Amino acid sequence: MEKVDVLWATVYLLVQLAGGLAVLVGVRRHRPSAHVAWVLLGAGHLALFCGNVPTYLAPLVGMEKPPYPSPLTLIYVAQYPLTALGLLLLVRRRTPSWDIAGLIDAAIVTVSASLLSWIYLIDPLMSGAELGLAERTAAVAFPLGDLLLLALGARLMLGAGLRPPALRVLAAYLVLFTMADTGLSVATLSGRPALGWAWAEVLVTCASVALGVAGLHPSMRQVEERSPTAGPDAGRRRLLLLTIASLLAPATLLVQYHRDAPLYVPLVCATCGVLYLLVLARMVGLVAAQREVAITDGLTGLHTRRYFEHSLAVEAERALRGAGVAVLLLDIDHFKSVNDTYGHHGGDRVLCEVARRLQATLRDGELIARYGGEEFAVLVPNTVPPIAREVAERVRSALSDTPMPVSPTRSAPVTVSIGVATMPEDADSGDELVRLADRLLYASKEAGRNRVTSTVNLHAAAPGSTPVVVAPPVPAAARQ
Repeated sequence: MEKVDVLWATVYLLVQLAGGLAVLVGVRRHRPSAHVAWVLLGAGHLALFCGNVPTYLAPLVGMEKPPYPSPLTLIYVAQYPLTALGLLLLVRRRTPSWDIAGLIDAAIVTVSASLLSWIYLIDPLMSGAELGLAERTAAVAFPLGDLLLLALGARLMLGAGLRPPALRVLAAYLVLFTMADTGLSVATLSGRPALGWAWAEVLVTCASVALGVAGLHPSMRQVEERSPTAGPDAGRRRLLLLTIASLLAPATLLVQYHRDAPLYVPLVCATCGVLYLLVLARMVGLVAAQREVAITDGLTGLHTRRYFEHSLAVEAERALRGAGVAVLLLDIDHFKSVNDTYGHHGGDRVLCEVARRLQATLRDGELIARYGGEEFAVLVPNTVPPIAREVAERVRSALSDTPMPVSPTRSAPVTVSIGVATMPEDADSGDELVRLADRLLYASKEAGRNRVTSTVNLHAAAPGSTPVVVAPPVPAAARQ
């Protein structure tokens, strides 16, 4: 072999080895919770390295390349299930519940890509007379493996959740690697594999670097963070991607027609039907999401102030007929300091944790809403003042007794102040009830924070405290 070929083969193998080992080093250094997923990603790339070693090392030592396919091909193919399982674990970490919108988007992309892969790669490889049965089987395994990685990669990227740098670089790794594999499959189909090796090797080398960077970047711990929202936003880039994917099926039919090539009419028609149903389901979801936006807070998933006020008006009418109702207004103490100390991402984590604990603490039928920036409201129907104060104290304890996460590795103590008012005992209308609860909330702030205040003040934090004198309304800025 020429010295240039020897040098390139050495660099090619070493970069692949470094890419897989870098992920394992990153797992040890950054200790992500989803360490198994990252280990599988690294193991998948090391399987690629192990499969390539005999192919590139044999000429370096004067031996012939192993035949294709061979048992070594199984080692090479093992990268697909290993990598796919790692991606699947990351997907489940980020969205433990069903993210229907992200699933539909990924399905649209995958179905379109599957059509192209079948028409231009899989079917020609399976029916090619120039390849033997073993060769055809091995050749088809690669585009099928690429489709598997594409489906899971699309699901990971198109699902809800944050997209830290490590996730974006991981996506670049998948794109580069599948492009290289596709090029090699096209070269194999043409009967001249050498045409695809040079630039495919460059792409695999770049993919190895990208995987190593993703594994070593500190943001790898953020890739697994659970999404605080139920579904992804339908932005312009996403809609453009879905539009292109939806038009690939009829465009493929047109291209085949002009090439005077097989049209695959049944397959294209079936694909168009599936894509139509997926797009229709996505549009139905978007309409439902737009309706939900009016009553749901995008960050915490709780109801909005508008929905709370509508529900309060209904419960206030019932309270006048004898069914009691209570309003709890609670405000996070020193929330501005949380944002200043831990950044807005830390503040968002606190808001989401408050929402989660409220949902876990309160019973069915008790409505929770995000009332303002760091202010929350709880509507407790069919209740009396002593029970309402007990509910408020239980909420205060659940929120204040345990520190809240402000980063993937750090928690901080957070307390809340609560004002609680009941109807018909404390007010004659819903609006008056809210105003009273607001003044009682400010009284909790004035009394030292981290306490519940009501007109009777049975559960005031200070021993021996006296009933509260309701203070006049004050600006929201004074409550920080």
